[in-house]
Amino acid sequence: MDIRKIYDDNISDYSDLVDGDIAENMGRMNYRGIAGYDSETNDLLSMLIWELKTVGDSTETESELKWIYAVDSSFLSPMLEDYHNEAQSDDVSRTFFESSSLGKAAKAELGKCGFSLDFDESRDIFVTVEECKKLPITKKSTPPYIQSIANLDNQEFYQGLMNVLFKYEDPSQEDLAYLPKEWYEQSVSCYTKTDGKVTGLLLLHACPSGLLIPVLYYAVGADYKLNLIGMLRFSINRAAELYPGDTVIRIHRRNSEVKALSSKLFPGKKGEEITVGERSEK
Repeated sequence: MDIRKIYDDNISDYSDLVDGDIAENMGRMNYRGIAGYDSETNDLLSMLIWELKTVGDSTETESELKWIYAVDSSFLSPMLEDYHNEAQSDDVSRTFFESSSLGKAAKAELGKCGFSLDFDESRDIFVTVEECKKLPITKKSTPPYIQSIANLDNQEFYQGLMNVLFKYEDPSQEDLAYLPKEWYEQSVSCYTKTDGKVTGLLLLHACPSGLLIPVLYYAVGADYKLNLIGMLRFSINRAAELYPGDTVIRIHRRNSEVKALSSKLFPGKKGEEITVGERSEK
């Protein structure tokens, strides 16, 4: 098998196979990808795309497989062997994934490749703009110091983002400061200012599929709790003004704080049942 790396400048070659919401991330610093081709026919046999993640407050790195593809499950094994070498070069300690579409043969092959498999609830839940608009917090007025990030110039935006990320201390979001301001949805994403400085941000990204995804929600300072509520109110109300009610928002419950907040806002909302897998790369 001939292994070729996938980059931002060649991901378009795989547009018929890779979900656009995943493909658009190949330009980010923590995304990697490889594709396996038949050495004689040059036919595409398999491919992997993964995201590197720093764990907690340590320097340990984990990898989440975001896209798994194979013409036949038997091609997964040589692909994952090469992936292991790639992962070791990035000092990855553990690889994990979650999937709702793996077939029986693929699961068996992944098991042979050292992955332990189980069933679990997805970390993602999906709500609509209309559902959000029904939340009680949307009924009050929003303070004038909470506005869309479209009103910030680039310097103010990145100074505020660095300030918030420094206090946020979540290394899983470490590349957000390297993305262009235009990557963030400009009208629904918002900020709060205290004494002329950005002290809170609620940032969303509009995916190619039309999904809206919150990627950062944090505030610092004495009034951070009030500002968090205010920013959430602003973003929901602005989204209701600009997007159809059936527009879907994907909430990725990346940690216990996000999970607790989403349970409070949307009690009873569950993620779909998925297959989860993990293996050690050490």
